[in-house]
Amino acid sequence: MLVKLMVARAVSKGAGSRRRVVPLVALAALGCAMTVPALPAQGYVPNSYLACFNSSEADLLSLERSMSPAINAFVQAGTPVTFSGNSGAPVTFAVASSGALLSSPDLGSGPGTLQPGTSSYTFTSTTATATPGVLVYWDASFSNATITACEGMTPKTYTTAVRTFTVVSPSPSPTEAEAAAKKKQEEEAAAKKKREEEAAVGTSSVSLAGTVITVHGNGVSLVKLDCLGSASCVGQLTLSTKVASKAKGRKMSARAVKIGTVSFSITGDEAKTVKVMLTAATRALLTADHGRLNASLTVLKSEPGVGHPIQMQTEKVQLVQQKAHGKARKPGRS
Repeated sequence: MLVKLMVARAVSKGAGSRRRVVPLVALAALGCAMTVPALPAQGYVPNSYLACFNSSEADLLSLERSMSPAINAFVQAGTPVTFSGNSGAPVTFAVASSGALLSSPDLGSGPGTLQPGTSSYTFTSTTATATPGVLVYWDASFSNATITACEGMTPKTYTTAVRTFTVVSPSPSPTEAEAAAKKKQEEEAAAKKKREEEAAVGTSSVSLAGTVITVHGNGVSLVKLDCLGSASCVGQLTLSTKVASKAKGRKMSARAVKIGTVSFSITGDEAKTVKVMLTAATRALLTADHGRLNASLTVLKSEPGVGHPIQMQTEKVQLVQQKAHGKARKPGRS
């Protein structure tokens, strides 16, 4: 319609204006051509580069967010480590001893295995954790060739950022840990005891509480000792008596015979009754002497770590046989 109007106006101006008709017609035709769009060939659907790019980047982001082990994780030496990540395309894993070697992995590489019913791909390696104390580098990659939005386009490989984990020595088993803890406790207790013993040297003494010692019917004599001082008293006491021997009807000089001995340990500033079992011969002597027997009591006080007694005392005592109804006989004169 626009073309017809322009032609009519040109003609109405007369013959003198004929030279202007041709340019106006050409210009009108060009304007017509610019206002009509070109139609695509029937049945042609173009691939979208932008759609492929967006799908590939989204898949890479999903893979990055789901990768395991975590960044800077610690993995026990000698145990298999499983690498994993979610992707819409098959994933390949690479493991190396340095980032530069990931292009030619020296610790292992291979395609991941798609877990049934998921989009997770996994790859397990035993060589990656062979040496404790090392830093292991790894990454994951995929090709967008199998992504629907990228069909018909030139495939491109997408690779995640490099991740690392540290291989650590295996933890001791519970049995080893318990044994180590027990040993440490014993060593600490022994050291504490040694310090206490060293601090206690010469700070306590032991003394006899009385010179009359009761003897029960079963031959057990009761000796009461006092530990004077803050440190414990440790030592040994010995009972002895003099026995006269005869030779060819003649009475010989008496000789000292040991009739009982026992070790003792008494807490500092406390008293304790120590039981001494008398020999059968001593019990016979006691009976023969009407339930009384003169004896000597030697107390040896020692200290741990000292090779000899640091205190020794000898007291004259009298053993008194206890009566059947529970009371001891009165001590006789020495």
